[in-house]
Amino acid sequence: MKKAPKLGDYLKIHFIVILYAFTAILGNAISSNALSIVFFRCVISAAGLYLVIKLSKKSLKTDAQSLRIWLLNGAFISLHWLLFFGAAKVSTVAMCLAGLSTQTFWTSLLEPIFKKEKIKTVEVFLGLVVVLALGIIFFVEEAQWLGLLLGIGAGFFGALFSVINGQFTHTHDARVITVYEMLSAAIITGFVWGYEYFSGSAHYLPIGMDWLWIGILAVVCTVYAYTETIKLYKVFSVFSINLVITLEPVYGILLAIFIFGKQEVMHTGFYIGTVVLLLTVFAHPFLDKKQSA
Repeated sequence: MKKAPKLGDYLKIHFIVILYAFTAILGNAISSNALSIVFFRCVISAAGLYLVIKLSKKSLKTDAQSLRIWLLNGAFISLHWLLFFGAAKVSTVAMCLAGLSTQTFWTSLLEPIFKKEKIKTVEVFLGLVVVLALGIIFFVEEAQWLGLLLGIGAGFFGALFSVINGQFTHTHDARVITVYEMLSAAIITGFVWGYEYFSGSAHYLPIGMDWLWIGILAVVCTVYAYTETIKLYKVFSVFSINLVITLEPVYGILLAIFIFGKQEVMHTGFYIGTVVLLLTVFAHPFLDKKQSA
């Protein structure tokens, strides 16, 4: 049975979403390609979490079935990040985050399937509103369609690994779940990275300030943000959390405009679409309560 969320829980999830929004900005600032960013982020995250778990004298032992699922989920996380950073590289931070916001729609379909529950009409409705908002964004920013599509793919895999993690929050330590998933993602991306690097491809080894940005991605935006998100599944549904994550484009766009300036300023229709996304977040608790009454 879930605990009732407190004010601190709401503030924490919004703070975490701001950190998630900042990842696209960091990815855009790093000169290395998406594969290198994901590989080194996973390696540092896995090592950092392992150290934290060992220092806290927690056990890494778990049952074989859960371990297999977490390792598979690590593959989904790596796909999510590769598509996410790929979108930021080929277009703008804003378009990357706009595509990612479809995570809400995907969650409304996936979560009931995993829980063997009836799909809630209100959640599908809100998910479709998100798709409508993306349609507006696509119409006014058609030239950046590839970034939007990659972002949508990132949204799907983001929803998938979130729903899977939501099944384990009440029975397993969030840090243990995350360390195995990061290890899996590091191994999977590492094979491809190693092949490309030793083939002499460019931009496969971070240089200079890249290491600092990747370190921040790993420690702050992964080790802290992901473990705290998993803990919050104890008081929020996966859909509720992913709906708040829909605000990631809003936070990210504001940060991007502040940091990068005019290159991140979009057409008016883009902002209309993001306002629609914002309204779905605030409408969900009221509509969900009304349907459940």
